[in-house]
Amino acid sequence: MIESEKKMTQFNKSDFTYHGGYLHYTGDYEGRPVWPSVTPNGVNVHPTRVGKPKDLFIARFKYGGPFTKAKFMKELMNSFTVEEYVAERNKGGLDSSPLQILRNKNESWYYKLIFAWGETSLKDKKTVHCAYDHGE
Repeated sequence: MIESEKKMTQFNKSDFTYHGGYLHYTGDYEGRPVWPSVTPNGVNVHPTRVGKPKDLFIARFKYGGPFTKAKFMKELMNSFTVEEYVAERNKGGLDSSPLQILRNKNESWYYKLIFAWGETSLKDKKTVHCAYDHGE
């Protein structure tokens, strides 16, 4: 199959699952792997899983901050097809982390969220002191 003939699958919001801070995608896409009887590192797979499609790990949301699950999903669905995202994740290295992938594609989205979050976190403070100001 020629590269330009590959099927490109849009993310479907209803095919995302979220549990324990982990976001996965369960929808079908071109090249979706299935569970083998033995994993590459030699671990046996439960017989009920063999041949079934693997869920795609999307991201983990461990701490609070400007990048919420909802904002991340919205940008992901607007900027990538499933196959494009999988290709970026498979590259490896520092640029293949979930947030870095979205940042590389749309830096203005990334910095807009950071600056907006910074402004809202400062609203609760009555005064802001610089490092040399002793509050006087």
